[in-house]
Amino acid sequence: MKITKKVRSILLPFVLLIGVTGCMNEKSSENAILTYLEGTYNETFEVETFKEGSTIFKNMYGADKVIVHPKGKPEHVFLAGEDRDHEGEYYDNYVLSKWSDELTKRLKPEISKLLPEDAEYRVLLFVEDGKYDSSMKDMSVDDYFANVNNDVSIELKAAIKSAGKPNVTAYNEPIYQLLQVVKQMDVKSSRVSIGFVDSSADISDYIRTSSVNNTPWSNLDAKVYATIMVDKRFAISDASQIEEYFKEFKE
Repeated sequence: MKITKKVRSILLPFVLLIGVTGCMNEKSSENAILTYLEGTYNETFEVETFKEGSTIFKNMYGADKVIVHPKGKPEHVFLAGEDRDHEGEYYDNYVLSKWSDELTKRLKPEISKLLPEDAEYRVLLFVEDGKYDSSMKDMSVDDYFANVNNDVSIELKAAIKSAGKPNVTAYNEPIYQLLQVVKQMDVKSSRVSIGFVDSSADISDYIRTSSVNNTPWSNLDAKVYATIMVDKRFAISDASQIEEYFKEFKE
């Protein structure tokens, strides 16, 4: 018994030290990322989530990163972190977040006419690393597509509320038209991803953070009845073809 107490007396301060050191390192890393962002964009940012990376194997598993948004602009949520290959260097996709929000607002009049009033949606923009940077922060998305790069992917992600298994036939025409809306953008890839979620589910934050949460409909922490995902590369020439891509989730 005396040995056990002695061991505990030795280990406890050591464990506490590790815990305190870990918290200090996390705060230091978070502050370093925020300092980089504020210096780059001359704005104040608020951290939503801190994700600790690998200390030893950064190039394999990534370094520390944060999910963050500019103060007062939660719709511009994005990812920032330390470069996995270059210690002390940082990356972010703030510009993509701004462009995604720009596209969402631009296409809202057309999209809102085709979706139920209580549907939640966001237009997401995906661009290959190295094909955009912080110097483009004041560039419009139209200028970027027309003068820099249109080898990008656009996705309309929308959650439609349902009290049970949806009548997919009723959505054939609206979803077909939504596909035409995103196809009108002169870009390489465009698609529509619809999730039919339970009417009681609160998925507003899931849609808001959909560009950074990397969570498919199947892993959503809410009841999802089915999905429809269509792409402009599919041979869809008629609204009746939409239900071919209906995927029902089992109970």
